Amino acid sequence: MRFVMAIAVLLMALAAVFALQNSQPVSVNFFNWSFSASLVIVLILAFAAGALAAFLFSIPWRVKVLRELSGLKKLQKEKA
Repeated sequence: MRFVMAIAVLLMALAAVFALQNSQPVSVNFFNWSFSASLVIVLILAFAAGALAAFLFSIPWRVKVLRELSGLKKLQKEKA
């Protein structure tokens, strides 16, 4: 677990250094919507959108696991 956290911190530090060294404004176009912002803001927004998508896609799995856990706890109480 510590190894995974160390890798995550290292990747975040590398992303921060990259963003700080590339702070020039960029133009983003998405269908008919466009805006201009610094690369740091665009990277943060893209990361947040990816994290939100990952969380939303994990909800069905989390619900399934919680239901199974609840059933196992109920079964364990019946046996005791």
